[in-house]
Amino acid sequence: MQKMEISTSHGTPTIQTLVGQGLQIKTSMQMDTPKLPIDITEVDDESLMDIFSRLTAYNNFLSTQLACAFIDERNAEQDLDQEESVMFLQHYNGKATKDTMTLIKAKVATEPRIKELKEIYMARYNYRKLVEVMVNNVERDTSLVSRELTRRTSGLALRSRGERMLP
Repeated sequence: MQKMEISTSHGTPTIQTLVGQGLQIKTSMQMDTPKLPIDITEVDDESLMDIFSRLTAYNNFLSTQLACAFIDERNAEQDLDQEESVMFLQHYNGKATKDTMTLIKAKVATEPRIKELKEIYMARYNYRKLVEVMVNNVERDTSLVSRELTRRTSGLALRSRGERMLP
């Protein structure tokens, strides 16, 4: 079994607030990544319910990680915006023409600190996008298993009704 941990730099205070309010939030779990068999119609009912339960738990965990990734991305964007504003004001001389504004924007964009913050922002954006893909994939897998479970149970219900109608 693999140990999974929620990773966040800015989401930790929020998680602590939620825990302090008595809300349960899993920040780690022990499990292997659930995998669907090629043909779920060949899986017995009990095993299918087990797969469904594991997919649901994994989806819940990934959704928490996605929320933390959104928080971290937003904070990185805010840090970048703030630093760009400060540097823009430092380079601004009080005279605003289209050419000077373009030049100031270019100067700010080439500042080492701005480049660093853009790299941090893009890394967090990329991470969030990939976690989002993972969440979407697990949701589709969970839906597939749910539909198979529904198909099986609705078939049982129809058989039961049919048996009641017979003399």
